[in-house]
Amino acid sequence: MKRLLKWLPAIVAPVVVAGVVAAPAFATTASPGRAESVATATKTPTPAQALALIAKAKGAHYSGTVRQTSDLGLPDLSSALGELGASGSQSSDILDLLTASHTAKIYVDGSTKQRVQVLDSLVERDVVRNGRTVWTWDSKANAAVKVTLPSKTARNDATPSATPQDLATKLVAQAKKSSTLTVSKGSTAGRSVWRVTLAPKASQAADTLVAKVVLSVDAKTGVPLAVQVDAAGQKSPAVTVGFSSVDFSTPAASNFTFTPPKGAKVTTKKLSASSHTASPDNRRPGSFEGPTVTGTGWTSIVAVPAGSLGAGTAGLTAAESHTLNELTQSVDGGRGLQTSLFSVFLTDDGSIYAGAVPLSTLESAAK
Repeated sequence: MKRLLKWLPAIVAPVVVAGVVAAPAFATTASPGRAESVATATKTPTPAQALALIAKAKGAHYSGTVRQTSDLGLPDLSSALGELGASGSQSSDILDLLTASHTAKIYVDGSTKQRVQVLDSLVERDVVRNGRTVWTWDSKANAAVKVTLPSKTARNDATPSATPQDLATKLVAQAKKSSTLTVSKGSTAGRSVWRVTLAPKASQAADTLVAKVVLSVDAKTGVPLAVQVDAAGQKSPAVTVGFSSVDFSTPAASNFTFTPPKGAKVTTKKLSASSHTASPDNRRPGSFEGPTVTGTGWTSIVAVPAGSLGAGTAGLTAAESHTLNELTQSVDGGRGLQTSLFSVFLTDDGSIYAGAVPLSTLESAAK
């Protein structure tokens, strides 16, 4: 239980965003030429053809405004957020993401120039990548971090993790064995899109909290413009991330430069290629070893062993302990949290279980 809030993104992100963590990748054999013909055709494409359009977006350039909303049925945590924010805890940002709406400006110029600029009330947070250099900026903390990526990473064709394109890429990895895929025509941010819906098959629908995931793929460029995740039995979407406006012209080069304001605290880091390929056997004792996964498809369960995080709650601040109690409920063998879309179970010995399943399923898995 010691660092639930610290590791919450690593545990919850694959559950909320991907739905299934261990699902085999959805493969398509459509060629780029075929994808182009689908984009200009009036006939509704097959799921494989619609998803093949995403490959067209490799190296795309665009900018726009993205809106993110969450409705996970969490309790009112405004007081807890205030305490965490006052204590300088990063957990406040995590919970803020799960409970509040956010607006961001997105700028993309190919695979190595991106900017995500989150604009909240009186606060600005930025992630700016220009080649091998990545800056992060938090105006509230008046702090910037400069990271130099290894040359191999700089050549990777990866977009910012906060963009709809990155979220859609993760969602495309849903397994055909556990999902039903359908395609319909629609409109997002004034653009014609193909809406690809992934829904749990009947064999798993009764055992997962996810009702469906909808990807809105721009019919001309292949850029995913929106991702929506619906929870079973809930009318409003549990999570949405999508463009409210988008421009496919090349963003100005100035968007990818960043200079810390005078007086800001600046930290510099340099990543080595070996830091991304270290063997689990080379990790230091007590380090985060990564989750294990049981089950398949939408009913997959992520388990983090106690040795990875450290048992007990001695390491939590007073504000974090209060938030943990507000966020979870006492259950047999530990504490649990069930939202409309995912559940988390913290055992008394420090292990953590998470999945897009009811809390009772996690409790059974822990026994």
